Amino acid sequence: MDNYLKSSLYTRVTFHVRTFLHYHLSFKKKFARMDGRPLVIGIWNVQVYGPNISLGKNVVIVGANGSSTNITTVKMNGHEGSIDIGDNVLVMNGVRISSASRIVIGEDCMLANFCYLTDADWHDIYDRTMPVGRTSPIVLEKGAWIGDSAIICKGVRVGRNSIVGAGAVVTKDVPPNVVVAGNPARIMKKLDPDKVITMGALYEKFKKHGGRRR
Repeated sequence: MDNYLKSSLYTRVTFHVRTFLHYHLSFKKKFARMDGRPLVIGIWNVQVYGPNISLGKNVVIVGANGSSTNITTVKMNGHEGSIDIGDNVLVMNGVRISSASRIVIGEDCMLANFCYLTDADWHDIYDRTMPVGRTSPIVLEKGAWIGDSAIICKGVRVGRNSIVGAGAVVTKDVPPNVVVAGNPARIMKKLDPDKVITMGALYEKFKKHGGRRR
C-alpha cells in the first residue's frame, strides 16, 4: 500500500486501467455465475480455472505476491467439478479450492490464508497414473471459519458457525457451533450460536449507513 501511495499519478492510473480491463475481459468470464461484483485485491494473483464456478454477493478475494489464490475445477475421466461460493464470503491469499466433485461454501464463511479444500484424492491409490481417484463433496455451512493452513478433505461437512483451527486436518464431519483443531481434527470447544456475528451482519450495517456495495 505504501508503494502504491508513493507512486506517480501515471502509475496509479495505469494500474487501475489494467485492473479494470483484466477484470472485464478475463476474470469475470471465468465464472459460470456471478451474483454481484466481488472485491478482488491483487487480482493478478487470483487464478480461476475450470467449469461450474459461481460467486454470490459481497465476496472478497485476496491474492498476494508470491502466494496466489487458486480456485480450480476439473472435468476428466467422468468427473466434473463444481465450486459454489455463497454471499458474504471472505477468501484470503494463498487459499486453494480444488474440485472434481462439488464444493459448497455457504454464506458468511471465512477462509484464512493458505487453507486447502479438496474433494478428491487426485490419483487412484493403487493405479497412480489414473486421475482423479475417489471423490466426495465438501460442504461448509453458513458462518464456518477455516483457519490458516487448515486442510478440509473430501466428503467433509463443516457445521454452521464452526471454526477449524490453524493447521488442522479435517477428515470427518464437524458439527455446528464448535471449535476443532489438530491432526486429525478434534472438538476443543463449544460455541454459543447466539454470540456469533458473521460477515453478513457487516454488510447489513454497511447498507444501513448508505453503502451501495452489491
